[in-house]
Amino acid sequence: MKAIWLACCACGDYGLLQREVEGRDAGAQVLRVGDLDGLVSMARAFPSRRGAAIIAASLFDTEDVRKTVARLTAEGRVSRVVVLIEALDPSDIEGLFRAGATEVIAAYSICGNGRAGEGAVDSDRRMTIEPDAFVDREPGAPRATRGPRVDDYGKAEAEHGRRPRNPLVYDDAGGPAQHAGDSPAVDMGYVHGVNLADELDEVEGLAGCSELSLMQHEQIAQNEPASQTEQAAMPAWTQRVVAAGETGALPPTPAPPPPMPPADAAAPPHRAPVICAISGSGGCGKSTIVATMAHTSSLLGLRAAVLDLDLMFGNLYDLLGVDAPRDMAALIEPSAAGTLTEPDIVATSMRVAPGVTLWGPVAAPEQAELMAHPVELLLDVLRRESDVVFIDTSVFWGDAVAAAVAASDRCLVVGDAAVSSATSASRVIELASRVGVPRTRMSTVFNRFGARGADEDVAMRFEIACALSSKIRIADGGQDLAALMAFGRADEAVGQTSAFATSMREATREMLVELGCAVGPWSDMVADRATRTERPRIRLPWLREGDQR
Repeated sequence: MKAIWLACCACGDYGLLQREVEGRDAGAQVLRVGDLDGLVSMARAFPSRRGAAIIAASLFDTEDVRKTVARLTAEGRVSRVVVLIEALDPSDIEGLFRAGATEVIAAYSICGNGRAGEGAVDSDRRMTIEPDAFVDREPGAPRATRGPRVDDYGKAEAEHGRRPRNPLVYDDAGGPAQHAGDSPAVDMGYVHGVNLADELDEVEGLAGCSELSLMQHEQIAQNEPASQTEQAAMPAWTQRVVAAGETGALPPTPAPPPPMPPADAAAPPHRAPVICAISGSGGCGKSTIVATMAHTSSLLGLRAAVLDLDLMFGNLYDLLGVDAPRDMAALIEPSAAGTLTEPDIVATSMRVAPGVTLWGPVAAPEQAELMAHPVELLLDVLRRESDVVFIDTSVFWGDAVAAAVAASDRCLVVGDAAVSSATSASRVIELASRVGVPRTRMSTVFNRFGARGADEDVAMRFEIACALSSKIRIADGGQDLAALMAFGRADEAVGQTSAFATSMREATREMLVELGCAVGPWSDMVADRATRTERPRIRLPWLREGDQR
C-alpha cells in the first residue's frame, strides 16, 4: 500500500514539494491542501494510511505553522513532518523542532520570494537543518559565526568522499562572490554538515564561543598548514579543519567516553507496564479481555497483577474463579498515613493462579468515591513488585479510574459491533487524551470479530471512528467462551486452539514485547499445557508463609 503525503502550500506551486516527496518516498501519493487547518483535517481522515506531511511555510504565519506541527505530532496523525522555511530565524527553527518537526529545509525564494506563481526555488541555495544542530555539538565549536555564508554543499560532499567546492560567499544581492581579505574569512561553524546563516549566533549557548584569528582563517582558506604552535592554540574543532588539508575530508569527532556510574550507584527501579482497558459502553467484553490477558501473561512467564476498578459493580473475581472475594475498601484507612504496608496489601489480595493476583472491587458501592488515593498507592507498589499490571475500568469514571488511566502505558479502547460502540469509543478516547494519555499509547480493540453482524466492514467503521494507528482484533469465542468464563475458567479459555485463544495469545504477546516485557515465543512457552507441571510463582506483593519461590 502506497504511503500518503499531505502537501500544504498557500500559493499553489507544488512543484518543489512534489520533488521533495519523490526524493524521500518514491511512488508515494501526494494529497494537496491549501491551508493548515485543512492539513490537520485531512490527516484525521486517513487513519489507516498515514504517511507524512510537508509544509511550505513562507506564506503562513510562523506561529500557526508551529501549532499545526504540534497538533499533527501530538495526535500521532503522521509519521514525519517536513517544513520548508525561507527566513533563517533561530527561534523559529528551534520552535519547529520542539513542536515535533522531523526535518526543516531552508530554501530561498519559495514561491517566487513570497509571490505566487513567480517560479520555483533555486535548488542551489537550499540546505537541510537537523535538530541535532541545536543540541549536539562539540564543546567549544560554534554553531555559526558572524562571518559570511559558506557553500552549503561543501562539507556534505566531503562526507561522501568527494572533494568539496571552494567556499563561496554570498553578496548583498544574493549572488556568489569570493570573500574579501579584510572580512572574517570563511565561517567554519559546521554542525552535522550544515552551515547556518548569520542570525543563528543568537541561538542559546553560542555566546562566548571562540573565534579564529584572521591569519588562521586565511591559512584554512588557502589550505596552508599552520605551525605546531599555532595549531596548539586553536580550538579543537579548528584543528580538525586544519588537519583536513587538501582533501577537505574532516576527521570524525572523537566520541567522548561514556560516563562511568559511581560505584555505589543504585540500579534503576523496576517499573512494570500498566495496561488499562477502557470503553464508552458496557457489555463489550472488556472484563473478559483483561482476565484472559492476565492468564496469557502468566503462561508466558510473567507475574501479572490485576485491578478491578469497576469499584461499584465489578465482577472480575467471578471471571477469574475467586470463591471468596476480598474488599479493597480495607485500604482506605491505612492509605491515610501516605503509604501502604505489606499486611494491608496482602489482606486485600486474591491469589487467582500461580502467576495472577487480583485486587478489587469494594463491597459497599458508596465507598468507591474514597478509593482514589488508595488506588494510586497500590498501583505504585504493584509496578515495583510485578511484571505487568492489568486494569479493568468502569464506564463511569471517578477519580480512581482517571488516575489509573493517566498512569497507563497502554490504553485498550474496547468496542464491538453494537450500534453505539463507535460513538462512545471516540468520546472515551477524547476523555483519555484530556487526562494526559497520548494517542500513540492507545490501541483499538474490536472484540467478537467474526460473530454475526461483526464483519470486516463493521470493524473498519469502528477503527475509523477511533482514528488510532494501533489496532487489535479479538475473534469471537462463541458459547464455548461464555461457558468457560461463567465458571471462572479464563485460564482454560486461552489454552485452547480456538480462534479466540489464538488471537488473544498473539495480541497479548505482541503488546507485551512492545512494552519491554521479557517473553519468548508462545510455542516455546506453552507448546503443550498438559506437560506443564507448574507456572511461574508470582511474588505479589510479598512471599507468604509456606509459599515456594
